[in-house]
Amino acid sequence: MKTTANFNNIALKAISKILLLILFLLSPFLADATSFKFKLKNTAKTNVAVFYRINKKSGGFKVKTLLNLKPGEEKIKEVSIDKGDTVAFYAQDAEDQTSVTVKRDFATLNQNKNTVYYIPIIIPEKQTTNFESLEGLSVKLEHNKVLNFLLKIDSSSMSSLSMLENNFQNVYPLGTFIFVDTKTNRLLLPPLEPSFWNNSENYLTIQDSLYAMVNKEQRGMANAQVAYFVAKMFDSLRVNNTAELEFKAKLSLIRWKPSAEADIYQIFNDKAVEAFLQNCYAQINNPDQEYQRYRLYFLSSYERIDDLEIYGKQFYNFGNEVDLSLSTPAQVFSTSLGVMYTKNKTLSNYYSVQGAVLRTKAYDFTSLLFNGFKNNVKNKIIAETYDNQHKIIAAIVDEYKSLVAYNPDPIRLSLQAIDPKDTSPSLVPIETTVNNLSPYTYMASDTTKSTMAAANNYKVDTYNNKVKFFNSHLKEINTLMKQLDETNSDLAKISQTNPDKSFSSTVNSPGLLKEIEVNSQIVRKQ
Repeated sequence: MKTTANFNNIALKAISKILLLILFLLSPFLADATSFKFKLKNTAKTNVAVFYRINKKSGGFKVKTLLNLKPGEEKIKEVSIDKGDTVAFYAQDAEDQTSVTVKRDFATLNQNKNTVYYIPIIIPEKQTTNFESLEGLSVKLEHNKVLNFLLKIDSSSMSSLSMLENNFQNVYPLGTFIFVDTKTNRLLLPPLEPSFWNNSENYLTIQDSLYAMVNKEQRGMANAQVAYFVAKMFDSLRVNNTAELEFKAKLSLIRWKPSAEADIYQIFNDKAVEAFLQNCYAQINNPDQEYQRYRLYFLSSYERIDDLEIYGKQFYNFGNEVDLSLSTPAQVFSTSLGVMYTKNKTLSNYYSVQGAVLRTKAYDFTSLLFNGFKNNVKNKIIAETYDNQHKIIAAIVDEYKSLVAYNPDPIRLSLQAIDPKDTSPSLVPIETTVNNLSPYTYMASDTTKSTMAAANNYKVDTYNNKVKFFNSHLKEINTLMKQLDETNSDLAKISQTNPDKSFSSTVNSPGLLKEIEVNSQIVRKQ
């Protein structure tokens, strides 16, 4: 018995030494293990079993069951992690749906050893969303009767939508005249806003909307140019992956309409427009050369964006294991493109604008203006010619009065004096009389030395002076007669000209003006 007891003592001592040796050898590794506290909360609506997985720095791993949690329940648990290892938490419900995996590495945890780390248990909602590519959304926009204008905006960024707010046509009411120099794209005159021609009607109002879940990477290769606007919009909105988008818009067509008793061509007879047209004429130096340069527009209609709103909500992709250290996401979805989360439950307003003018149309009055300019110049020339004619007639009458006063031989030369009471005497008798007159010759002086000769020479001098004045007035009347003939001939020629055919008409058919779209970049209200 004693021998057996001694043997047992020897064996126990040997085992103790071996255990001490093993503990000594493992002590560096055991010293690296640290316990950390984790608060696990079940955010799902069902019971879940929570697991954790330790990924060893050596490459191995081990999985252990941690606890069960009811919906909304939270518990604190300690887990020991070695230096260089990573712990990942996940859970499963009764239907074997797996939660989002949340991982923490030793280095991050060890920075705040006393912190209780929050671990949300999130079961992703099943989402049967049909994702659109950028190209697919572009096609939808292109075929949308209201929203297709978005693809027509030639821009390099979403900020270019501000052009809708700054569109110059939005600051001019319908019925406004603008006189444009197309070479410089500037207004030549301040715009003439309407007087009694400000008569507009809301002709048509349409509204539509479009919804899509768009994945940036699933854009496809075909027709990439069509997706240009949407891609640039994503860049501007900083959409990195997927977005839920909703477009809403309402458009109105507002057009100018003359009143029932008015006709559009009466605008040129409007006294309120007369001074403006004269100022337009003053800008024109050479109508034949400048016809293509200048344009007179009458704003007739515009397509107005009563309301445009673009809403969006961005989604982010989870990786295989995600660090949710910042905050719990608002929603987590399981989709055909993987697990995604969003920070907001509701859509955010990415962009909105109200009351902007998308495009403006105008009646082109340029040909009427230039033809009117020709008529205006013609009428001015005729008026000046008539004024000159009246001046010549008045001068002829004055010269004829003087001719009668200086009649050198009243006995043999009978000239009918003009009645001073007659304010507008006829030129016919004057012309007839003058046509029958010839210049008088001077009388020779008496060369004798007699007393009678001296008296005769006095009469001769008197006669010769009258002849001198008579001939002078007769010559002036003849000259004026020739000028009057030329003036009358000019009047006849001017009256026979038809300047209306000088410039091509903008009229498609009688009574209709051609309506054109006005470049929104031409002018700005100064």
